[in-house]
Amino acid sequence: MRIEKTVKIARAVGEVWEFVADARNDPQWCEKVVSVEQLAGDGPGREARYRVMHRPRPFKPAVELTMDVVEFDPPHRLRWREEDEDAVFNVLYDLEPAASGTRLNQVDDIDWKIKKAALPIARLMASRDIGRQFRSLKRLLESG
Repeated sequence: MRIEKTVKIARAVGEVWEFVADARNDPQWCEKVVSVEQLAGDGPGREARYRVMHRPRPFKPAVELTMDVVEFDPPHRLRWREEDEDAVFNVLYDLEPAASGTRLNQVDDIDWKIKKAALPIARLMASRDIGRQFRSLKRLLESG
């Protein structure tokens, strides 16, 4: 399943890159992320690996997600492989200059581990979550 979203942020590409390339910033803009711990690498980079505690479903305990950098091309392209009990997410961030700052395009290719009947609601929830994250990221980066 593929989900694609784009946001324009009134900040330079380098500033947006610095923030989104470091998964330790995710709790600031991804509402469902509880914590991020770096397991490998030294900050953002090709060798970076993270343990993320996130709460994909309301009223349920947080679950562990692993995040590995699989492509790192500063300041334009970053690809993550993320896996939890529900899915494997291949997440691409593509950043490019825009007239008023940066255009950030996110493409998620998701291999779900859930029952086929649950896929439509999973798509809806994932798409909604990405939209929320982008609104939060835009607010955060443009405010300071």
